[in-house]
Amino acid sequence: MSTRTRTAVAVTAVVLLWAGFAYNMSRPADYPAYKRTMLQVAASAHDATQTGRLTAQQKWADRITTAFARTAFDEAGQALAGAQKKFAAQGPPDPRSAALRDALAPLLAQAVTTLGDTAEASDDGTLRAGAAHLDTLAQHLDDFITAHE
Repeated sequence: MSTRTRTAVAVTAVVLLWAGFAYNMSRPADYPAYKRTMLQVAASAHDATQTGRLTAQQKWADRITTAFARTAFDEAGQALAGAQKKFAAQGPPDPRSAALRDALAPLLAQAVTTLGDTAEASDDGTLRAGAAHLDTLAQHLDDFITAHE
């Protein structure tokens, strides 16, 4: 085999290898990968709602300062924003994945609005109601995770 032929074969092999790698990196996720991402989103949202609930409970019991509560609510909000970003970053690759997305989307939206409302609560009654709603959402998110694991 001549040097020119060997070089052509080597270059072709490298190009095919890189093309295969690029395809694997850019192809839409399959259902198991999408499900794993949605479970990660649900777990992050669950943790953020529980943080919000605990913060609200401690705030109305006067066990934490307003500054600490604000910081804790902000951290929970950032975690929830990260979960939303991950949720929106990848479209569902098939109808089964779309059903999974459609089941998680309303829980995620409710978590965002409830956490925001609870963080801005100015009285104990609103804090208690927000904590109760966050607890309910956390339970629904836990049920989602359990059902799809």
